[in-house]
Amino acid sequence: MAAPNKKRKNSKKKKGRSKAKKKGLNYPVMFGVLLVGALVYGGVYFKDRILPKEEVVTPKKVTMAWYKNHTEPVGMIRMPDAPLILSDTEAEIDTTIVEIKPKKPVTLEFKQKQAPRVAHVELAAKPKPPAPTIYEEALPQDVYTPKVIVPVKPKTVQKPEPVLAPTQAPRTTQPRWMKYALKVKPTPHKPMIALVIDDLGLDRKRTARTVALPGPMTMAFIPYSKNLRKQTSTARRAGHELLVHLPMEPINQKVDAGPNHLHTGLADEDLKERIHWNLERFEGYVGVNNHMGSLATANKKVMTALMEELRTREMLFLDSRTNASSVGAKIALQEGVPFAERNVFLDNVNEKDAVLKQLSLLEKVSLKTGYAVGIGHPRDGTIAALKEWLPLIESKGFTLVPISQIVLKNQGLS
Repeated sequence: MAAPNKKRKNSKKKKGRSKAKKKGLNYPVMFGVLLVGALVYGGVYFKDRILPKEEVVTPKKVTMAWYKNHTEPVGMIRMPDAPLILSDTEAEIDTTIVEIKPKKPVTLEFKQKQAPRVAHVELAAKPKPPAPTIYEEALPQDVYTPKVIVPVKPKTVQKPEPVLAPTQAPRTTQPRWMKYALKVKPTPHKPMIALVIDDLGLDRKRTARTVALPGPMTMAFIPYSKNLRKQTSTARRAGHELLVHLPMEPINQKVDAGPNHLHTGLADEDLKERIHWNLERFEGYVGVNNHMGSLATANKKVMTALMEELRTREMLFLDSRTNASSVGAKIALQEGVPFAERNVFLDNVNEKDAVLKQLSLLEKVSLKTGYAVGIGHPRDGTIAALKEWLPLIESKGFTLVPISQIVLKNQGLS
């Protein structure tokens, strides 16, 4: 019995060994599969670290000059607050002008903030394009209607009466501004509208287009424009009245008011010297209105100095009211200077339809008070709107007049 049992045990051992051998045949295959998987995973994981990145070629964007991105012509770019912006090639400034140096220190009302120190400069940064030169500050959009109009009583300076010869008759004289005023007879019982075009002279092309419009209108020329006497005489011959568009300090210190503008920090003698310089730039004008001047027209010292000179020269003053706090009309009244005030700015938006809308507001003011003063600028939208509006003014029941007629109405002389 013992021999058969040993045979059974030996047969079982042999079968177990044969099964183990069969299972052992799969180990190399399993090892190979694991090895391939590890290599694939490692290749994916270390791809960006071992191999260089492929550069993606993208089409280059064609960059244009900063001013060509605008739809407006280069010479007159429209912005939300519609200042007059000219490229350096189109702003025709008289380069022979010499800035008058103040004889006394200038007191600054606004302290300039120092620029912070730069800790790091990015050499790869692209330089910013130069900012365009701004020749007009942002203008208010209010419609101004004076509540009470008081006739101006000019100050009289007592002079010794001249001794007349027996055959010499006394002369009747009129103020100097009335000598240069256009001789216009307004239609009785028709409300009057005066259109004043500011900022003329710097852009000669648009100035010429503006002067070519039918009048009578009032043309305000900037004193530092190029070929000023020729431009003003052309406007005068075309049947328009003239004003000196006197540059004055604005509130926004980043806006350039131009050479020899009236600065609030100037001493009295320096202020008067600049006033004289601006008023001698051309002839045949009836008076002055402010170019910019939102800060200067609210300054009593500046306005008093100006009104004293206008009274001496027998000239009128038009307050453009670039600041609701202007004291220009108040001091003009005190100094006996004939004056008028702006009612509506026409072209805060340089578009034809927007200007026509402002002209309709001007008509309403004129119907309410009997006259109105609108101020525009030599802009494409303004010129296009006036070409359409001017031929219709008489049929609408209004009379187009120069600013001198409004001043006469203000004084109760018409």
